[in-house]
Amino acid sequence: MKSFFSLLLASASVFAATPNVGIIDDQEIFKKYAKAIDLQAEIRKSEESAQSSVNDRIKAVEQLQTDLQGIQKRGQDPMLSENGKKAVEAEFQQKNATFQQRRGELQNFVNEARNAIQQRVGEMNKQIVADARVQAEKVAKAKGLNLIIGKAPVLFSDASLDVTEDVIKELNAAYKASAPVAAPAASVAAPAAPVAPAPAAGDKPAAK
Repeated sequence: MKSFFSLLLASASVFAATPNVGIIDDQEIFKKYAKAIDLQAEIRKSEESAQSSVNDRIKAVEQLQTDLQGIQKRGQDPMLSENGKKAVEAEFQQKNATFQQRRGELQNFVNEARNAIQQRVGEMNKQIVADARVQAEKVAKAKGLNLIIGKAPVLFSDASLDVTEDVIKELNAAYKASAPVAAPAASVAAPAAPVAPAPAAGDKPAAK
């Protein structure tokens, strides 16, 4: 049987080998990191633009479908001559070909737009994770941590281990420092002579 002291030494060595751990909440990174916020806003704009284009194409396809139904109805007129029926049938075939083409184009556009958005989301995630890894390492060195892990798979962690806000602070500072500096606004000097009145609204088109 091992002595009490040998057990104590063994337990002490285990604790000594335990790394200093930090916890990071990746969801908070995406909510509070300015770069993540900006990229997500850009992706939302792309989604809205794509949805607008999809809606326009859907309307065009629906209009073609309505036209087809109208042509089909005219072709069922019992008073229509044989030549008239042939003309309506030819018109229907032509319109139907256009309808099928537009419907296929719509589906292709939807697939391409979805893939493009998914690709941008994937690229954004890679950027944010890469940035977070750099700043997490910086925080770890500053705090003497040996390991920083994500919060998602952890069932419980003490709040004192959470370094999310520290990493977010470093992320935003680095992002702000890398942002292009806006040119300073020129100082407005007092005019030497009275300013001429602005032209009437109808004199020239408004700048777009």
